[in-house]
Amino acid sequence: MAAVASGNPTVMSASTFVIQVDGIQVAAFSELSGISTEVEPVEYISTGPDGILHTKQYGKTKPPQVTLKRGMDTETYMWAWHQAVLQGEPTARKTCSLQLFAASQSPKSGQPIITYILENAWPSKLEISGMKAGASELVTETVVLFCDQILMQPAG
Repeated sequence: MAAVASGNPTVMSASTFVIQVDGIQVAAFSELSGISTEVEPVEYISTGPDGILHTKQYGKTKPPQVTLKRGMDTETYMWAWHQAVLQGEPTARKTCSLQLFAASQSPKSGQPIITYILENAWPSKLEISGMKAGASELVTETVVLFCDQILMQPAG
């Protein structure tokens, strides 16, 4: 069922992306590379009195994924969560929230612009950028989360 837009939509601009598990902030990110959800189209061919009909139908769904990036800090929650996945722990699947905050708001004092609920999420990939001793560039951590379903909760 499609939502009907009312009024003039406001384009979103976010500066901070927060992951919460059980209502507790576990990590903040400065970049959301994307949220991806996809259903593969499948060609359906049928014949009838008027000849052959080619149509596209819903096919296999791919699991939703979210890719986040941040400057590496001393917070180890995402690393430990990924290690639990590597060890095959069933409890590593967690329902969490991804909150988007505007540039003018702080995750501690403001309300998120939008919140996505990631059901049964787990970090499939964790990547630390290359480092060179004595270099001054920022070390980054990239995390790819897969989940069963993504629900959206608009602000307000």
